[in-house]
Amino acid sequence: MRPEAPFYIGRTRPSWIGWTRIGITLVFGVILAVLMAQRSSLPGVLLVVVLFLALAVWTWMGQWTRFIVDEHGLTVSLGGFLPRKPWPLEDFRTVQLRDLPSSRSGVTLGGYGWRRGTVITPQAAELTPVGKRKIFTLDEARAPYRVMATRPGLMVEIIGRGTTHYIISPVDPQATAEAVDQAIRARR
Repeated sequence: MRPEAPFYIGRTRPSWIGWTRIGITLVFGVILAVLMAQRSSLPGVLLVVVLFLALAVWTWMGQWTRFIVDEHGLTVSLGGFLPRKPWPLEDFRTVQLRDLPSSRSGVTLGGYGWRRGTVITPQAAELTPVGKRKIFTLDEARAPYRVMATRPGLMVEIIGRGTTHYIISPVDPQATAEAVDQAIRARR
C-alpha cells in the first residue's frame, strides 16, 4: 500500500565554520568602516557598513534555513522565510544517509551553504540505507549536486534520476531521510 505524502518541516543551522564566516564578514566591515571614517565622508562609511551588514545577513540566511518535504519535493527557505525553487520530487530516485567527516567535508563539498556545485561522490562505506532501500553509488568520481550543507557529519543524500543529485545537512538527518523516503514511495 502506498503511503500518504509527508509534510515534514526541518531545519539547518550554521556550524562553528558558518558562525566564523559571519563573524569575519562583520569584523572586516568594521575595520573597513573605521579606516574609511578617517579619510572619507559619512555617506561612504554608511554605505560600507550597510554593504557588509547585508553580506553577513546573506551568509547567515544561506546556513540558517527551514525546509519542507512534501508531495512537491524539498523546498528550502533561506533564513527561514525566503523560499527557493523546490528540489522536484519527480527527480528523486533514492535517498540515503551519508557520513562526511570534518577532515574531508570542505574538499568533498567545496564549501558550505546554499549552492550548486560539483561534489565528490561517496564510497559505499560512507553510506547508510534508509528504510528498506539499498545504498546507491555513482560511477563518476565527481557529480553535479544541489547543496544545502552547513556542517560535517551525517547528511541526507538524494540521488537524482538525471545528472543532478542533492545533499542537505539537517538538524535531524534520520527524520529528514525518512520523510524523503516516504515522499518517494508516495509518488510511485
